[in-house]
Amino acid sequence: MNAIFQYPGLHNQPNEGAVRGPLFQAVRRFLRAQFGHPAGVWGSIAGRVMAATPSNNDRIRWTLGLLDIKPADRILEIGFGPGIAIALASELAPHGFVAGIDHSDVMVRQAARRNAAAVLAGRVALLQGAAGNLPSFDKPFDKIFTINSLHFWSDPIACLRQLRGSLKPGGLVAVTLQPRSRGATNEATNVIGKELVMNLERAGFSRCRLETKRAQPVSVVCALGTTA
Repeated sequence: MNAIFQYPGLHNQPNEGAVRGPLFQAVRRFLRAQFGHPAGVWGSIAGRVMAATPSNNDRIRWTLGLLDIKPADRILEIGFGPGIAIALASELAPHGFVAGIDHSDVMVRQAARRNAAAVLAGRVALLQGAAGNLPSFDKPFDKIFTINSLHFWSDPIACLRQLRGSLKPGGLVAVTLQPRSRGATNEATNVIGKELVMNLERAGFSRCRLETKRAQPVSVVCALGTTA
């Protein structure tokens, strides 16, 4: 079972069309797309929903806790959405630097407003881009993380290899996922988590492990790995 590519993202929803008609399913696909790649007015609304959803904030705080961020750490987030995690990470690393990459210009604008003071101070940089085509940074990072975005990457393992190249020796990566689709189960989440660990290993990370947090409606998993 290839859990990552069967994980419900834009194209692989379970029971697609089995209960409701084509119009309902088309609306569902449109709304899901706005969470995967927010655009326009609806994308702006999706960003506000993400920022206000308690489960999103719980996932963020849990993931940052696993990263054990130090005051002077350099940190990179892939798929920062409305910028909640960026703001919290910059608070945890007041003498460090936090960068973010997101493929949505709507999210870049929302996150920039939310982190305006830190951006102005040069402690936060927010860029539009993709996990598979990272911009060049002048220094490597101590920590890299991504939350509920890897299932939207076209080639997760290749992207993870790129992220490994952006980490310092001994740097730490965290990949967090919580299935949000109808029909998601704790068992499926565990399968996804095991594949996340396997993909980190295939991308060249060391000391890979899986952490699980019990949550509603299903558990959250985070795969962690380090560079040699």
